[in-house]
Amino acid sequence: MTFFYYASAFILLVAASVYSFIIFSRSINRKWFDTPPQEGKFADSKGKKIFYRIKGKGGAVVIIINAIGSSQAEWWPIQDEIGKKCRIITFDRPGYGWSKSEDNSITPDSIKDEIDLILKFEKIRKSVFIVTNWTGAIYAVHYAKSNPEKVSGILLINPVPLRYAEWKEAVKNIDECPGPAESAIKKKKMAAAGLYRLSSPIKGYNPDKQYKRYIVEHYSRTANYDTMLEEIAQVEDALGEASAGESFPAIPVRILYPSGETVIRQWVKSGISEYSARQLHRVYEEMSKDIMDISPLVSSEEVPGSGEFIHISKSEAIVRELNQLITPKKESKKRISNRGKEAKGQ
Repeated sequence: MTFFYYASAFILLVAASVYSFIIFSRSINRKWFDTPPQEGKFADSKGKKIFYRIKGKGGAVVIIINAIGSSQAEWWPIQDEIGKKCRIITFDRPGYGWSKSEDNSITPDSIKDEIDLILKFEKIRKSVFIVTNWTGAIYAVHYAKSNPEKVSGILLINPVPLRYAEWKEAVKNIDECPGPAESAIKKKKMAAAGLYRLSSPIKGYNPDKQYKRYIVEHYSRTANYDTMLEEIAQVEDALGEASAGESFPAIPVRILYPSGETVIRQWVKSGISEYSARQLHRVYEEMSKDIMDISPLVSSEEVPGSGEFIHISKSEAIVRELNQLITPKKESKKRISNRGKEAKGQ
């Protein structure tokens, strides 16, 4: 009887502790998003209120478009580094974090409008370079096709296959591999339980300490997953919208792919069998190459030792590629300037 009493008391204590932790976690998250952020600012116009962050003064202009569900704070270490040489902007789409809109639909056109709104607030009229990863590639392609004169170049990191429906169906047929929506639902449950306060929200990676709180709170906000699920449901429509209309402009496009073996090892560590992990990578490798045909000015490279999230695991590679992408324009200006000086000296 005594053992039963103590066992029951222990179970009740554990249950009460877990419940208290969940309530405490949700309370912290609500307070976080009810308080104006210390980083960044807002572009507020026509029913949209976009939370964004800009670093740097003068020079080229870089816009970073997040993948579905991710936080702009993941890019801030890269932004801080690139911001030493040019202006670089990160932002969250409506429905994520502090960003809001009267119309909650997220489409390639609405994201184009949000980028234009930020550029208007910053009084930027020059063309921009776009950097994005995974599903953000859809929005980058659409923006470049819709505004060919406004885009100087694009850096695509681990881009989503353009044959998305075919890729999704192939993934569904691989054992132990959840689809995008299934993964989002699982993450929402973990967020609701406050588990991202105990372990990294980005599996296999530790967020940058300086901005960890922004990332943890982003992934702990359950409402973000509702937006994420809506966005996932619209991916095929978004691809159709991005594929229609004008042809892609003649601008340089650089693509970075993750290291195959590194990604496979990460998936195996997450609980997928090696056989399924290799199948999954083979499917992605085959279907993600279509984007290479988007322009004759496309080049690609596999980043050695990089995992699925190259912008986190190998941020130095992103910085290097970005510097190379924005440099040619500056170099051409220098050559013109030098030729002018030589002419005067003759």
